[in-house]
Amino acid sequence: MSQRKLVISAIVANTLVAAIAYALYGWTRIGAHVAARSTARFAALVFVIAFAQPGLARWIASLPSYATLVYAWVAAHCVHFVAVAITFALDRSPHPHLAEIVVVGFTIVVISGVTVGHSVSRAMRVIHAVAIYATFLVFMLAFATNRFVPLRALAVLLVLSLALRVAGMMTAKRTPITA
Repeated sequence: MSQRKLVISAIVANTLVAAIAYALYGWTRIGAHVAARSTARFAALVFVIAFAQPGLARWIASLPSYATLVYAWVAAHCVHFVAVAITFALDRSPHPHLAEIVVVGFTIVVISGVTVGHSVSRAMRVIHAVAIYATFLVFMLAFATNRFVPLRALAVLLVLSLALRVAGMMTAKRTPITA
């Protein structure tokens, strides 16, 4: 699948997740909260695949590149940010510091997407690594401490994706570069 098709698929799929939430719960405050949570969970699943790509690529030859999967995750997460914006519009109850948290999260996601394809510059690689591991930590904290216990399975998937990522990166470092 081409990069463009995968990114568009991530957008369409997460938009469908939001649409189903609104169809089930209505265009209400509750529907908006369900849509925001559901789109975040879908984006987290896309992140797990992107994050684990260095290790998964060893077993799945047709797996898209790491950059393509990160772009798909960024696209899916942008749909989540739209759902959050709709939640802000429909829910007038005060949420202290939530807007600041969303801005920081959005910034980290955008940095992850902008820096993923710049492997030439060491600074860009470091910035990307900081952003992607910060995202990992945010997802890990969110799902490992979730009150809804079945969602803690996403924390397990995140740990497995980290293990796959590290294993794949260690293997790649041992492999001689051939031109």
